[in-house]
Amino acid sequence: MLEDWIVVTCGVIVIVCAFCITLIIIRRIEQRLSEGRYKMQVYSDLLHAVTELNLADNDQYKLDIAKKKLAYTVNRLNLVGSAGVLRSTNDLLDFLNEHMGKDFDTLRLHNILNTLVIEARRDVNPGHARSVEEAQVRYRFFSPPKK
Repeated sequence: MLEDWIVVTCGVIVIVCAFCITLIIIRRIEQRLSEGRYKMQVYSDLLHAVTELNLADNDQYKLDIAKKKLAYTVNRLNLVGSAGVLRSTNDLLDFLNEHMGKDFDTLRLHNILNTLVIEARRDVNPGHARSVEEAQVRYRFFSPPKK
């Protein structure tokens, strides 16, 4: 009788421990997925802000709005971006500060954006990023010709 009690008690303890461990694992997975979704949103917002900056051209009102969106996005990026994304963003901001309102090397901008996208992909989904890198894909971006 006592032995049955010990077996039942140990069984209940094992089940409770397994349940708690499963909940902890599920919670960690949910947290990683949530962080990944948020990072993806911030990275997308960064690319959108750069596109809006390009499309603003000489329209001062649109340019001011695009700069404001870029500033807000970079501030959020500083909180969640990986080291590679932050380095690429610094390169991008240096490039934009040097060439804002002037003719600039579109190829250099595309190279910086390519590096930024590669780093963002590595951060959000490393396995998929590796397969895309092995395929040697070059990302394309639209930049309207400067007048």
